[in-house]
Amino acid sequence: VITTHVNADFDCLGAMVAAGKLYPGALMVFSGSQEKSMRDFFLKSTSYVLNFTRLKDLDLSLVTRLILVDCQHSSRIGRFAEILKKPGLEVHIYDHHPESSGDIKSDCGVIRDCGSSTAILTLMLRDRGIDVNATEATLMMLGVYEDTGSLIFPSTTVDDYQAAAWLLSRGANLNTVSDFITQELTAEQ
Repeated sequence: VITTHVNADFDCLGAMVAAGKLYPGALMVFSGSQEKSMRDFFLKSTSYVLNFTRLKDLDLSLVTRLILVDCQHSSRIGRFAEILKKPGLEVHIYDHHPESSGDIKSDCGVIRDCGSSTAILTLMLRDRGIDVNATEATLMMLGVYEDTGSLIFPSTTVDDYQAAAWLLSRGANLNTVSDFITQELTAEQ
């Protein structure tokens, strides 16, 4: 099962889509609610066929591998926290928040500084020669752009730019990305 933190954002979505390419056959399941921008996205984008499983349709006792993206804290993964002590459960974590290492022990994965978790997974796909289609590239680009402020936040790294370039070369649609990424201005701006 591939999941993320409750109140999922576009970086969660992009990272889940990328992880789905790395772990074919894994189910993508949101651990809880999504941010408003994500809910709006799902309402407006019927052209995207996303193969998500609803948490209520999942038998947690059957999960043998838990792939967490953009999260390392048991308090943020909803009902999935119930299975963390299950004997034999493998936990793989992909996160761009190393300074806030969480309480979940990982068997493998990548936790390192980067502007987005999606970029980490995107570069893994590129390096392993796993291709993505234009729809997947667009969904992943949403994740990179949201968590990096369209590549201008100080936390943005070279990896985020390389991931964005690779996704663009795979057909990511920047018009779609700009339609869904909202840049809220401060009063001063």
